Amino acid sequence: MQSRKLRICVAGKYDGTRCVVIKEKGEVTLQNRHGILYTVRLPEIVDAAKAIPGSFIIDGEVVYIRPETGREEFTGSQRRCSTQFPDLLLRRQYPVVLKAFDIIKLGSEYVVDKPYWKRKTLLRALVKDSDIIQFVPYRRDIEKAWNEVVADGTEGLILKDFNSRYALGERSWSWLKVKNWRNEECEVVGYTHGKNSRSGFFGALVLAKDGKFRGCVGSGFNDYELLKVRDILRDSPEMPKPFPESVVGESYTAVKTGLRVLVQYYQVNPSGVLRHPVFIKTL
Repeated sequence: MQSRKLRICVAGKYDGTRCVVIKEKGEVTLQNRHGILYTVRLPEIVDAAKAIPGSFIIDGEVVYIRPETGREEFTGSQRRCSTQFPDLLLRRQYPVVLKAFDIIKLGSEYVVDKPYWKRKTLLRALVKDSDIIQFVPYRRDIEKAWNEVVADGTEGLILKDFNSRYALGERSWSWLKVKNWRNEECEVVGYTHGKNSRSGFFGALVLAKDGKFRGCVGSGFNDYELLKVRDILRDSPEMPKPFPESVVGESYTAVKTGLRVLVQYYQVNPSGVLRHPVFIKTL
């Protein structure tokens, strides 16, 4: 049997919160992939969906873009989507848009079996006049797109098979996320206590750089590294805690280790803490 040749295209990946917009008979429902309703939390997206004629189901990402930088920040969309009741002050502080990247249903027809390029054509025509529900274009120059992501420090790319059908899950052979990971050297200034299988070791390492808290890293360790770091922590003298436990987020023991580690991280949040850090190696 002859295999199908993949034609790959690429779209931007946004640092926001996944959201499905459902409009039926003039009524709009917003929900995430787990069925949690966002309808009352995001009234500007509801109003924008009502202004688009017809019925539809759109898949997209709720995104807050900081006006001063023009960059999306996850904190804004997280705050808006986690607040269960309408909050006018929060809405003014974090205005959001929906980056619409796929369409599931148009009118009475489910379009999930149509090829990706066709669904994008339908989606573009549907949302073309909306300022809040914004069409996410695709492009074919993958290398150039990736170089722009690295240069701009944005989140990453989504690689799609040009002819693929809609897939409910994010990861499949035809839909791949490529994240723009970064590396950083940090000083280990303490550790949280391990639980369950990690009870004989440590939970996470408390990280600092230039005297500022950078977060905690608890993943990425193999068995050898767990033993090695545990022994260093045990042999290191305790010291006054450089950061309040309210900042770290849990109880920890501060130690003077002289240990530096290389971690991989996703982005830095507005308070200077690394998002999703993963241990790479000791230095």
